[in-house]
Amino acid sequence: TPPWIQGQLRGYQLEGLTWLLQQYNHGVSAILGDEMGLGKTLQTIAFLSSLKYEEKQDGPFLVVCPMSVLSSWMTEFRRWCPTFRTIKLHSSDASERDRMRRSILPDVAEYDCIVTTFEMIKSTAFNNSIKRIRFRCLVIDEGHVIKNETTLISQTLRKLQYSTSLLLTGTPLQNNMHELW
Repeated sequence: TPPWIQGQLRGYQLEGLTWLLQQYNHGVSAILGDEMGLGKTLQTIAFLSSLKYEEKQDGPFLVVCPMSVLSSWMTEFRRWCPTFRTIKLHSSDASERDRMRRSILPDVAEYDCIVTTFEMIKSTAFNNSIKRIRFRCLVIDEGHVIKNETTLISQTLRKLQYSTSLLLTGTPLQNNMHELW
């Protein structure tokens, strides 16, 4: 287990981490698919933090997830890698979203990872700001949401700038390599 991770990764999680780093080093995006509860989030946190601490590849990294797991992502980052500078970008309040656009996004280099929701990415005003940022890695939790290329979320995510992508899914048979762009 990398020393910056607070806890122990299981053998299969370490294999997954090694595989993700190999994919990254070969310039290949990836799909990480397994059943719920086997540690896709932890493997992703270990992967992103390994890019920073081991590979010296600073972010920013972007995690886009359903609203239902946004708090879980933030909790897991604090639990497993508290040194990783992570910020949540989500609000249903228009004035708060405007404040985030003005104060956080211009200084995105202050953070290692931005965690946001599909709803925020689809928001026109927010998306116009975030699509100007070049991300080291785009992580899409519940990757099956981009299965249909004609949906707004799929089209919006494809317009973001990033070096590599990682799709997380509990239903890997629904995804294919074309969805990695």
